[in-house]
Amino acid sequence: MNNKLLKKKQSIRSEYSKKRRIKYLKSKENSKGKSTSENHLDKLISNSISKKLPSIFSLRDNTIETIVFINDLKKLIDTNMRIYLNMKSVEKINSGTIALLLSVVNEFTARGKKIIGSKPKNSEARKTLELSGFFDYMNGSVEYSTEVNSNTIIEQSNKCVEPQSTAKIVSEAMKTITGEKKRNKKLQGLFIELMANSINHGFPDNEKKKWILSTSHYKGEGYVSFSFIDNGVGILKTLNQKIGRQLLTVFKGKQDLLQTAFKGEIGSRTGLHFRGKGLPFIKDKFDSNRISNLFILTNNVILDYISNEFYEIDVPYSGTFYYFEINSKNEL
Repeated sequence: MNNKLLKKKQSIRSEYSKKRRIKYLKSKENSKGKSTSENHLDKLISNSISKKLPSIFSLRDNTIETIVFINDLKKLIDTNMRIYLNMKSVEKINSGTIALLLSVVNEFTARGKKIIGSKPKNSEARKTLELSGFFDYMNGSVEYSTEVNSNTIIEQSNKCVEPQSTAKIVSEAMKTITGEKKRNKKLQGLFIELMANSINHGFPDNEKKKWILSTSHYKGEGYVSFSFIDNGVGILKTLNQKIGRQLLTVFKGKQDLLQTAFKGEIGSRTGLHFRGKGLPFIKDKFDSNRISNLFILTNNVILDYISNEFYEIDVPYSGTFYYFEINSKNEL
């Protein structure tokens, strides 16, 4: 072999060995003072697709960036690689958005995909995540174990309705507000309607049906918040299929169509025989002061009854997200 070529090959091998040695020493230095489990997690992260959450992870306070993150995460559903949720820089997160993130995480775990994650450095954000019970649903590893007891119930099901689960949720919520466990038929009826509406209209073609209900108790502030999510096609797509394109011109826009549906006035506006009692039933609970702070996101429309704002956004969301609260001022 030509001496010049041989020296060149030896030089390449030497350079490669140096790089491997540097990488090894750097890895060894970084692992100093860390436990075996921490070093194991570092190795998992280095071989994962990293997704960094927005610092403000909230549908109300940072709508577009939050939905873009959710949509981008969903695009990775068919990857064979592990997903790493980097939450270290999250400064604000709420129970509703946690439930939304969980709904996507469940899509991954249902397919046997691994999800790992870090915890926020911000103490309030970290506490909110820990109390939600979110990390109990991670199919993989987290930065360190949670030592805080959960005060939040997260139910998930592919069944039509869960009367026993909802009865328990309602009873615990009433205890937080009134000091004693008691029934609330109106509230339980709302949950059953949300579940039934999701299963009957959200998932066509016998697609696997699943919804998530998250409940968070804020005893100090005197209220309980609820988030209900289905990852079906969304209300707008369902309405479009039922009404037809020609009659959609009756409405001023997507938000007008949705508001009309929740008011139960589709039939009077279009002349169609339109039963659709589920959505008006939900809105009635807000109008009659059974619930407070109703917020709905479906497809690319937001109905924000908290601030009485109804508008379209520039990014799509597949599914429907409901958020509402109860407190001592509601008709319980």
